[in-house]
Amino acid sequence: MISTRIVAFAARGWSFLTMLSVIGIVVVLASGYRATRDWEQGVATRIAHQTEESADLIIKAISRDMRGAQATILANRDWDAPLPADTADSDITEQVATTFARYPYPESFFTWRGGRHGMIFFSRSTRLPPWMPRQNQAIDSPITVVVDPPVGEQVRQRVLSCVGAQLRYAVFDTVLAGVPYQVVARVTYVDPLRQHLESVSGFTVNLDWVRTEYFADILTEVGPSASGGLTQDVALLDNDNRRVFGSSIDAPPMAERAFPLLFMDTSDTASDLPPDITLRQWKLRVNAARDPMLLSAHRRADTTLLAIGVAAIVFGVSLVLARRTVMKDAKLSEMRSRFVSSVTHDLKTPLANIHALAATLARESQSTSERYRAYPHLVMQEATSLGRLVDNLLAYARITDVAEAYAFEPMAAAELVDEALKGFQPQLAENRIRIDVEAPADLPFVRADQRAMVLALKNLIDNALRHARSGGDGHVRISARRVGPTAFIEVQDDGCGISAKKLAAVRESIASRTFAPTDGGGLGLAIASTVIADHGGTLTVDSALGKGTRCVIGLPVC
Repeated sequence: MISTRIVAFAARGWSFLTMLSVIGIVVVLASGYRATRDWEQGVATRIAHQTEESADLIIKAISRDMRGAQATILANRDWDAPLPADTADSDITEQVATTFARYPYPESFFTWRGGRHGMIFFSRSTRLPPWMPRQNQAIDSPITVVVDPPVGEQVRQRVLSCVGAQLRYAVFDTVLAGVPYQVVARVTYVDPLRQHLESVSGFTVNLDWVRTEYFADILTEVGPSASGGLTQDVALLDNDNRRVFGSSIDAPPMAERAFPLLFMDTSDTASDLPPDITLRQWKLRVNAARDPMLLSAHRRADTTLLAIGVAAIVFGVSLVLARRTVMKDAKLSEMRSRFVSSVTHDLKTPLANIHALAATLARESQSTSERYRAYPHLVMQEATSLGRLVDNLLAYARITDVAEAYAFEPMAAAELVDEALKGFQPQLAENRIRIDVEAPADLPFVRADQRAMVLALKNLIDNALRHARSGGDGHVRISARRVGPTAFIEVQDDGCGISAKKLAAVRESIASRTFAPTDGGGLGLAIASTVIADHGGTLTVDSALGKGTRCVIGLPVC
């Protein structure tokens, strides 16, 4: 049929459209995911690059400050001038005070002329070393000067080992009075062959103080200016990976730089360092995982992906609903086409019979045969069938287009049965079918629309009469009873019955309130099912081949 082809074409079209839509959704999701992740990665890359630059700036600032005392003081030609033998002159004291003010990490400066001359130490009066003997100074001076303190000989011996190796710098780690120190000293010689010592000048660095104070101060000062406006976490770790400065960072560092814990410039003095020197490598780690811009990029990326996913899901659900609607419309169109085909056939049959009977009566108008006297009854019967079909069509239009509402009122079940049986007397007499009615008068009322419910009963009774046995053996039983809050009206015939397969199709049709007539009974059963359901009732159909069919209507009592 054409309608079936239309439904199949619609199904194939929607399947193709669904496939294209799914592919489109996947492409949109993939494109959106890629674009969002690329944008997020771009922000992360830019922040990572800026973090790398911040790490370089911080390392540059630390390195420049750590080698400042050696590069600007020890390498200064002023220290090459003849030094006093036993004490410091005012020029050296002033130069040392200036260096102390500029660089915080030197704890003491010292000078030595070699030989029997004493080793002179210049220390900060406000931060005396633990090994420095306390003295009562008559003058309040920022510099405390001591000649040959208790640690002087220890420092002298380590310096002499470097002099013996003819090195320009003596750099070593040692422990003075139980405190770890780094000593950096410049050695000058009288002759170019470095065989005769002229003088030694250097400084000591308290490594414990450096760990607790120096790096915290310099990183606190340099970090914000080197961050470039980013929110960064800066951490400093020693050679044993113990945290020196900064908080714990769970995320991996974006930038990591290693630098030696050495307070001098080795760019042009590497060959003049002791060969046995061990440089401890500390690490600087910089992370911008808490930066608001990066966190916002992650949140916006996740929000964008979520929005794209929700939109895709909504689109998919809308597509499914649209497909269901279109398929329902296509099936409805097919159902109506089959309905028109079936009803047209049902209408043509009584019309053809009426036309044939009328023609016969016209030709045999003078005949008094008993056979022809029965024709008017046949015409009336066919007209009744035609009227019932028209009523069904009107009822179908009414219950599918709810422009006309039901008019509910309390009615007796027996009254509904009597009203439905009025139009079947000629048919009962013609087919010699016996009908038994059992409707007690004390049954409670049901709330029903008389016109619609009588039509539903007529369709069930008509089906029973058409399928009952003819020739005097046919029997139809109609009964009414009450069970609890429900009144039941039963119509049962003793006809040929319905096969299990067809009965399953009828039950499915009733349950889904659809209608696909293949013979004359489909429309009436569909109308009865819909009317009863609209009354809040139930319709059940049971049948067995060779034993008949039983239809039971259940309506709530008033």
